[in-house]
Amino acid sequence: MAKVTFKSDGKTVEVANGTPLVQVAEDNGASIAFSCKAGVCVSCLINVLKGMENLSPKTENEKATLEAFGAKENQRLACQVTVNGDVEVENP
Repeated sequence: MAKVTFKSDGKTVEVANGTPLVQVAEDNGASIAFSCKAGVCVSCLINVLKGMENLSPKTENEKATLEAFGAKENQRLACQVTVNGDVEVENP
């Protein structure tokens, strides 16, 4: 089991490894916005405060979107990652 902390919401939840972060956020009422869920609109941009190594690797699509947006190194698209260990995230 992995712990996901949504710092912006003051919530920590436990989930099975391999769970998509979009599902964790929606199931637990996190304040991350989602729109396209395809990794192109950037509405679900998050700051990863801890545990970047516990998120799935970036897909080519996510890399391209983040680069085009000018995202920082610690930012990911919540709709594109799965959780494989403890992480702490917040809204930018």
